[in-house]
Amino acid sequence: MGPAPDTRGSSPPTGVANRKVGIQYESMLRRILIPALAALVLAAPAGAGTIIVKLTFVPGKLAVKSAPATIAGTRQVPVTIADGRGSGDGWTLKVNSAKPVLVVGITARCAANSTCTLPTATSGPAANVVLRAARDSGMGVMNLVVTLAAQSGDTPVSFSIS
Repeated sequence: MGPAPDTRGSSPPTGVANRKVGIQYESMLRRILIPALAALVLAAPAGAGTIIVKLTFVPGKLAVKSAPATIAGTRQVPVTIADGRGSGDGWTLKVNSAKPVLVVGITARCAANSTCTLPTATSGPAANVVLRAARDSGMGVMNLVVTLAAQSGDTPVSFSIS
């Protein structure tokens, strides 16, 4: 038998090279897959559990808005009412004036982009009460047109709501 071949400086036999690549590949997979699987396992209870969300509604306000108006004879006055309280308690619209005025008519419609419940009157106008909205009515934003008649001379008016 002769001397063994000189293998210095040459690449290892093919089988050895394949085993090294396989070991490196397995090591790389372990480094990637183990943290990924751990993340999935730890996240699973959060995804499978019950999520409770608590909401709190803050009631809005009851407000009336109208431009200053002076009544001489008969005049229609636009009035906007916003009931954002969410209670359905109803409300009372009053006209404030130094001289007596008579409520001749009232029309109501929901304001643009508002879902409202139009007011249902509990009684007709009396004294300075223009409209008393019944319970569970008059909610949301409404545009009213109140027709008033002055009984003597020019009469400045304003509106209040409670």
